Amino acid sequence: MYNKLSDIMASKKEFKKDINFLTYEIIARGFIHLEFFGDRNTEDVHKIIGEAVAARNDYISRVNKKTFKDGAKEVKVHFRAIYDDLLNTTHDLLERIDKLDIE
Repeated sequence: MYNKLSDIMASKKEFKKDINFLTYEIIARGFIHLEFFGDRNTEDVHKIIGEAVAARNDYISRVNKKTFKDGAKEVKVHFRAIYDDLLNTTHDLLERIDKLDIE
């Protein structure tokens, strides 16, 4: 993904594409689970997919935030927080889907 924070801030458009990509990966993994395991854990998979979509909407909203008073430093902190949250959420949701495969 990104090597430096400056890469994140290079383009909001690219950052949004990455958010969408990771969200679609979670959704795809959920559908794959449903395809292979049928009705097993269907409710849990739908819940995880719903959480992924809600998180995606939150991240896009946060990326679109335009009010910064302290300048570049505040912008960097803002985007670093979004980036860290995105990675943590993605990892958590994918891990939860993978655990359903084991059960």
